[in-house]
Amino acid sequence: MTPLGWGLLAAGAAAAAVDWWAVWSASRRARAVERVAKPAVLAALLGVAAMGSPTKPSVEPGLLLALGASLAGDVLLLPPGRLVAGLAAFLVGHLAYVAAFWQLPGEGAWLLVGTAGAAALVATAGRRLVRAAGQQGMGGPVAAYLAAITLMAIAATRTGEPAAVAGAWLFVASDSMLGWGQFVGTTPGGRGGARLRLGVIVTYHVAQALLVVALLGA
Repeated sequence: MTPLGWGLLAAGAAAAAVDWWAVWSASRRARAVERVAKPAVLAALLGVAAMGSPTKPSVEPGLLLALGASLAGDVLLLPPGRLVAGLAAFLVGHLAYVAAFWQLPGEGAWLLVGTAGAAALVATAGRRLVRAAGQQGMGGPVAAYLAAITLMAIAATRTGEPAAVAGAWLFVASDSMLGWGQFVGTTPGGRGGARLRLGVIVTYHVAQALLVVALLGA
């Protein structure tokens, strides 16, 4: 990655830190800050991706689409939030990540690890999450999203690259926490709710940064 790329990554990290504060604070002023800081993180990562990779040019279209769709999803999910549209945007992003990671070499053993992890997730938390979402008329969209994110995790794990594996499963963890709070249990108020929201956004931002680093070969 070039010095400019690292600079954009640092700018994204700074925007992420501001966004984390806004999520934790949850004040009216903080919500206004979040509307700027949250999209700024993905915008910075898009800038990094737009510079391309001299060693992995085949991943660039998928990476750009994944980040662009994620940015759209971030905006759509800002309060008051359009859940179905946001899910659709991130579903496109995950499928784009699948296409990007499939351009990289992989190993059969890591493919089995990723598949086993995805199967365990679907059979446990995923199954309960889809059932709970179905009671709110969201079973189909959530099931489709679960399929997309687990495919992304499998594709990334298949590469065996530490940044790809960590980034993919942090993304899964972030969305699992978000979905659990949305459909399974009532998100607690006060500091409990703030901790959940902070956990979701921190794991999400770290995941996206790691996936970008993995795909660009930094």
